[in-house]
Amino acid sequence: MLTISNARRGGLMVALGLVAVLAGSPAVHAEAEFEKAPIPEHLKGMHLSGRALELVAGRIDPSRPLGYCDPANQQPEIRVIVPNLRNGKGNLRLSLHSDDPSEWVGKKKGGKLIRFDVPAVAGRMEVCMPLPYGNGTYAVGIYHDENADGKYGFTSEGYGFSNNAKAGLFGPASHKDAAFKTHATRTDVKIDLRY
Repeated sequence: MLTISNARRGGLMVALGLVAVLAGSPAVHAEAEFEKAPIPEHLKGMHLSGRALELVAGRIDPSRPLGYCDPANQQPEIRVIVPNLRNGKGNLRLSLHSDDPSEWVGKKKGGKLIRFDVPAVAGRMEVCMPLPYGNGTYAVGIYHDENADGKYGFTSEGYGFSNNAKAGLFGPASHKDAAFKTHATRTDVKIDLRY
């Protein structure tokens, strides 16, 4: 007879919930359909999408790596700092969400404002994302897509949320726990990946 301790049962429920949200739920499949929206011509070939992409397209320089943090930037942006990528395989996928909890990870078709897939670098990474609506309240979800298949592998790939919010029992962290306010030109958002 198989018995699972409460701690392991909780971890299993979190893992199963994240699979449903990040890899296989209807909401995620609906988002995948939304991601087929047109990408501005000058950004084709870059790995990005999102419903607010057209609002920031002019602020993304295709001659620089996606997520480049330009020290001369004068427009509101966030700098996502991830200190603990365990290797340089695959991509780091970052999704920027608005202040609306109903548009948080897995909640609504096309809920993300912007999504970047940036080649992973072992150790510390910094990725800048322009803010489509200027300073305000946002939330970020990330995962280390080590095999670069665009799907979250719950048994092997790390994930994280802004404010280092913890995943819920059956899915992602709550929007309330992950939401943060931006200020000035650049707001730093540190996210530790959980593998």
